[in-house]
Amino acid sequence: MKKCLGLLTILVLPAFAFAQSENRVTLKKGDRILFFGDSLTYYGGIDGPKGKITKGYVRIVQETLNKTHPDLGVKVDWVATGGHTVPQLIERFDRDVLPKKPTIIVIQIGCNDARRLDKKVFKKSLEDLIDRIQKEKIQVIQCTLTSVGEKHDGTNKDDPKLEEFAAIQREIIKEKKVPHNDLRKAFVAYWKENNPQNKYSGILTYDGNHWNDTGMRFVAAQMLKRFK
Repeated sequence: MKKCLGLLTILVLPAFAFAQSENRVTLKKGDRILFFGDSLTYYGGIDGPKGKITKGYVRIVQETLNKTHPDLGVKVDWVATGGHTVPQLIERFDRDVLPKKPTIIVIQIGCNDARRLDKKVFKKSLEDLIDRIQKEKIQVIQCTLTSVGEKHDGTNKDDPKLEEFAAIQREIIKEKKVPHNDLRKAFVAYWKENNPQNKYSGILTYDGNHWNDTGMRFVAAQMLKRFK
């Protein structure tokens, strides 16, 4: 019996370890990481808005990788426009993304989609976008959406829609077997720990949606966990 249990442990543990490691991307020399999204990524790329943000998450990721992977020469870039949804990302992919020759694309979008798109359109569009990226032999990392309101008990007005669309993103992640960053889950866990007054904003965002300095650092840390 002990021998059987020992063999089971040997067989199961490596499989579990492999499953866990699949959610991280090993960086290579000359990799070019591109964050692709809406206003959250736009502000993360320009260190803005001025007066509210001192350093965006895109620059934090670049500076950190310069220190942790100095020999690889990894470059970090972004393509994003405020208000965009997944169909608009598809429209601009050939024009604005491919010329930058990314080797890794991190898709961070969904809050606008949840409030404006039919869920079937969203699912099909996100599947098509991932397929389009993979057709170019580019590694995809998919994020779940974040917030429109920081109350941790699900009482923000848009929470039902956001949770529904985050669930769609998780479904696609599972179907496509792509590395992922469940920002929605991470945000909710952070609010439960750090928002005892259940405030609408001022924790990771300055308006419930757009990230403040703490939010930028938090998102950068979550993004960096996906690389090794």
